Amino acid sequence: MDKERVKVSYDGDILYLLFKEGPSEELVEAGSNVILEMDSKGNVMGLEIWNAKKTGLIKKLTNIVAQ
Repeated sequence: MDKERVKVSYDGDILYLLFKEGPSEELVEAGSNVILEMDSKGNVMGLEIWNAKKTGLIKKLTNIVAQ
């Protein structure tokens, strides 16, 4: 069964995007409020964005999808 590709935690104000399933090896802080989930080969498996609602990102993405 496929995992959800996009998850939103409104309580934690976190947006998570899944690109590749499998075991993760490392979490890398890529910038302010951005965490990359990496596999053992250094490929990005997922992207976690903190303060997504506070910064307006969730609203912007909702508007893009609605178009």
